[in-house]
Amino acid sequence: MLAFLCLILHLLTAYASVSNGKHIILLAGQSNMSGRGGVRNNTWDGVVPLQSQPHPSILRLTAGLTWVKARDPLHKDIDVNVTCGVGPGMSFANRVLEIHPQLGPIGLVPCAIGGPLGTKITQWKKGGFLYNQLLTRATAARTGGGSILAVLWFQGESDTVNEVDANMYKRRLANLFNNLRADLGSPLLPIVQVAIASGQGSFVETVRKAQLETKLRKVSCVDAKGLPLLADNLHLSTPAQVRLGGMLADALFRLRKNKKRTYGPINLLLSSISSPRFPHFMANNGLKLTFFFVFIISYEYWVNHVNVVDSSAASDHLVKDVFILAGQSNMAGRGGVIDGYWDGLIPPEVQTRPGKILRLGGDLSWEDATEPLHSDIDVNKTCGVGPGMAFANAVWRGDPRRDRAVGLVPCAIGGSGIQEWSRGGRLYNGLVRRAAVAVEGGGEIRAVLWFQGERDTVNRSDAESYKEKLQRLFMDLRADLKSPLLPVIQVALASGEGAYVEMVREAQHGIELPNVITVDAKGLELQPDGLHLSTHAQVRVGEMLAHAILQSNCFL
Repeated sequence: MLAFLCLILHLLTAYASVSNGKHIILLAGQSNMSGRGGVRNNTWDGVVPLQSQPHPSILRLTAGLTWVKARDPLHKDIDVNVTCGVGPGMSFANRVLEIHPQLGPIGLVPCAIGGPLGTKITQWKKGGFLYNQLLTRATAARTGGGSILAVLWFQGESDTVNEVDANMYKRRLANLFNNLRADLGSPLLPIVQVAIASGQGSFVETVRKAQLETKLRKVSCVDAKGLPLLADNLHLSTPAQVRLGGMLADALFRLRKNKKRTYGPINLLLSSISSPRFPHFMANNGLKLTFFFVFIISYEYWVNHVNVVDSSAASDHLVKDVFILAGQSNMAGRGGVIDGYWDGLIPPEVQTRPGKILRLGGDLSWEDATEPLHSDIDVNKTCGVGPGMAFANAVWRGDPRRDRAVGLVPCAIGGSGIQEWSRGGRLYNGLVRRAAVAVEGGGEIRAVLWFQGERDTVNRSDAESYKEKLQRLFMDLRADLKSPLLPVIQVALASGEGAYVEMVREAQHGIELPNVITVDAKGLELQPDGLHLSTHAQVRVGEMLAHAILQSNCFL
């Protein structure tokens, strides 16, 4: 009897230490993981965006191996030979808690080293200083309770200098990941890596290809290409780091599904032990109960900590109301973008709604939608806030069918004229292909949202032929999407690149097709460039688009 109680107490203590411990995240790589957001001339500007603010449930393991409340710069006492700024770690952790507020404390373990010259992947090989330091810190992080949830890896810029290093990168990266998993005792430890946005040499695409083609189980890759860089064209800006942190969090939850912890069997166990009849019952059934309770504890641990499944298919098979977002830069979103940098500000009207508002990414997989929606679509420009998220939030609030997710399909490309959207062209074919993928797992295309025309204000002949080309585009889309009366909600221009704005606006207002609704952006606030809508104006356009479709018969 005493031996049994000791066994149960030991198992419960071990279980509680893991269940109530930290969810540990290892941050490794070089300078862009360490964080240079906001650093100019070796001085950090001290600006911490809302998405990277400290949180009581986000901790950081210091260089002295003690836990403290986490705040940027996370790597200030790790990557000590340079000035650190904002990295992706804090926005990642905040995003994780946004998705799963019940998850409990998150323990960030900074291990990235950029240094003045950066670190190559050979410096991370097994047995080296950086590798051993990571293992030491990981071991210390688990002391006192907790489990390693994932490794976040962002490195490779230094391996773009030498062609041999670039060609060897894929093999060296796979060896590193395999060695880490073995030495951390977790053969399927989730790893989310970042495909580099820049490099120190001319072999950037070779390294990117190696990263994007890594074929290991439970290894995911998010792409930083197109995110805004600092003036050095090497390091990500603060808004880019914020965006990257959210991408990393979303990718992790596509790799790993975390179930709610009910602890029902554990509570049953505790109530049984405390029962006054337990000693008598135990005397006659001791061996059976021992095996039974060991099974309960093992099962609970497996359900909450070991059961790792690929959850990317969950969003793919939700029933969705699908909306196609097409056009040029004001649909792609430039809200908050000044001089090529996005300020990272996200109004409450464009909030993320996990599982409710989804986005079809550039890789044709569904994920929780966040701004900038077009970051991996309109990749040659800096994207900011567009009308899509405000639209989706307004539709979600106004549509009583809350069992259906809103699925956004970004397709807009900045600077594109109406001729570039003609049937058979690259942009048109890309839209049709993405639309077909969007409905594969269940759902229906509810409307096309169209905001374009600024480019066609430059040349008089383009402006004069705009109405005919626009009507032809809408008819072709309806035919190829097999929906003859597919609703199209278009935006009449607020600005243009040339002198023929009013001519294009007149064409937009004069469209003579059923189920085509026009909302007018004229008079809404513009950015200093006099061309792109501000964040506030984009929110207003999104709400106008939502109001138009919710009030029409075409959404019944």
